[in-house]
Amino acid sequence: MIKKGLISGILLLLIVFVEAYFVGDWSHIYYICGTFGLISMVLALAYFIDSLILGNKGTLSSKKEKRKIGRIEQSKGFIIMAIPNLIAALIYIII
Repeated sequence: MIKKGLISGILLLLIVFVEAYFVGDWSHIYYICGTFGLISMVLALAYFIDSLILGNKGTLSSKKEKRKIGRIEQSKGFIIMAIPNLIAALIYIII
């Protein structure tokens, strides 16, 4: 899950770089990558809190006993997905 998160985060970052290059507006990096990074961090926090409350049972409305991928692993995947995008947005702010 962590490897998939890193690959998808970098892939989104590359797509936004190419789009910003062709449009000529580099502020798209700040808006799109920054927003995506913040949303990923919020989702990671939600999955982490869900794992603390429910453990590895699933969601409140789920009848499954166990999940194949734990909530902590999904939370780590979202954090890893957010890191490249937040770094790109931070670099844009600094420059």
